[in-house]
Amino acid sequence: MDKTERVQKLCSEHSKELQGLALDVCAHARWDINLPVAVIDARKTPHRFHISAVGTIGNILRVSTTADNPLMQQLFDLYEERGTDGALEHMLNDEENGDEFAQLFETYKEERRLGSPLWSASDAASFVVKSKEAFDDQELAIVALLPGNPYDLVSFGIPWAFYGGQ
Repeated sequence: MDKTERVQKLCSEHSKELQGLALDVCAHARWDINLPVAVIDARKTPHRFHISAVGTIGNILRVSTTADNPLMQQLFDLYEERGTDGALEHMLNDEENGDEFAQLFETYKEERRLGSPLWSASDAASFVVKSKEAFDDQELAIVALLPGNPYDLVSFGIPWAFYGGQ
């Protein structure tokens, strides 16, 4: 099942919660940082559905201090090519950046050990912009955490009229 199908399935499973969100969002005359958005954590069953103001979404999805680092971005890109172990081995054995990466990766692992879902500062900032665009397009702004290693994070908008919003 691809990401689009997984997202559609999640929205179907959480249609009741999305109806409530649609009514809340429609009550706002204009976008601001208090606009409610949804976070669907589907990493485990049962899924968890959260509603948060876009300005406080960091209480649900912590911002990583390491994920935007170019070395971490390189690791994430290598995951697809070499797999998890191969990518990590490549980065740790890099003559130029291996030591710096090792320290950075330890910090990243510590962030992950704390258990809360993480996203990068650039992902968080992009989502704030996306929530404004979604509101302007009469859509609900949603973030979904999908199972994966470590997990997939997708953000998207759905027309609020689909869930009874006016």
